[in-house]
Amino acid sequence: MKKVINRCKGCGIELQTEDKNKQGYIPSTSLKGNKNPICQRCFKLTNYGDYIPMEMSSEDYRREVQRTANSAQVALAVFDIIDFEGSFDDEILDILREMDSIIIINKVDLIPGGKHASEVANWVKARLDDEGIAPLDIAIVSAQNTYGINGIVRKLNHFFPHGVKAMVMGTTNVGKSSIINRLLGEKKVTTSKYPGTTLKSTRNVIPKSKITIIDTPGLIPSGRISDLVCEECHLNIVPSKEISRKTFKVKADKVILVGGLVKIKILTDEEIKPIFSIFASKNVTYHDTKEDRVEAMINEHTGTLVTPPCDVCKDEFYSLPTKTEVYDLVVGEELVFKGLGWISVKRGPLKVEVTLPEEADLIIRDAFIQPKREG
Repeated sequence: MKKVINRCKGCGIELQTEDKNKQGYIPSTSLKGNKNPICQRCFKLTNYGDYIPMEMSSEDYRREVQRTANSAQVALAVFDIIDFEGSFDDEILDILREMDSIIIINKVDLIPGGKHASEVANWVKARLDDEGIAPLDIAIVSAQNTYGINGIVRKLNHFFPHGVKAMVMGTTNVGKSSIINRLLGEKKVTTSKYPGTTLKSTRNVIPKSKITIIDTPGLIPSGRISDLVCEECHLNIVPSKEISRKTFKVKADKVILVGGLVKIKILTDEEIKPIFSIFASKNVTYHDTKEDRVEAMINEHTGTLVTPPCDVCKDEFYSLPTKTEVYDLVVGEELVFKGLGWISVKRGPLKVEVTLPEEADLIIRDAFIQPKREG
């Protein structure tokens, strides 16, 4: 007789009642007769906001997602439009090249100034085309305010009228679990802004449908600045409200600090007078200062005027090896810092020298937010 394995309905981990210091612990009194049991970790995270990190490697997550992909019929790949490059992971792209997919673009409510759904879809389609990916459809949504959620069900019913097993996949913090809870009409899977909340795949059926939704662990990508700081700073970098935009018109040799995370030195000739905007979470500070004041600014004000990082993680963050690279940008281009934000050129050209952690990735892309040209 096949042994019945109880799994946490929030994160998918196998439950156990023996050791409260190990994964999947649940008191035996809470497990008995409970149709929707959740582990102690999910209980504390959901009710008290207490985060208990788990010892699972990126490879553990990748194996679990790949295992689920082998049994699913369609992939629902969730990307964060605010940190698109940080959620555009190679592992996900590889799976999308092999499976039917519906692409879900989340957090459209955080785009500053608003942007029509068709514009977002066209921009995403062009990026997917560059990667050789042709999805069945693209859904533009906001899990925060339920915009576009019903459209996902309609698309699934259209392409799979007899039912389907749909695997939801994406990197950490793109909002997978929130989208699933919206689809199910109730909070079944654990949600949080902390990375690595879902540990194993969980299955649920959308009410009054033949659609099985399989939630997979969030893949942990490389190169995101938000993953190089402590959990609290990570939360401050991942925006929960409309992101901020600050426009600069600064002289050559001035340095702009994006928090204490990135240094941007302006190299453009003063006669050109470039204008550009920096986009990031409202909890990330911006400061422009003279080059000889940068170190003093960081040493004296990190954790207060310059944040993130905070007092807890600043020593570890500033001990990371750094790299310095020069970029020439023109109007219509954006320089993206994965897991942080981006620079958009309003009037150019713009030449900058960027210093940031060696592990962090930078990408030049066609502008997502097209600037209005200045005379």
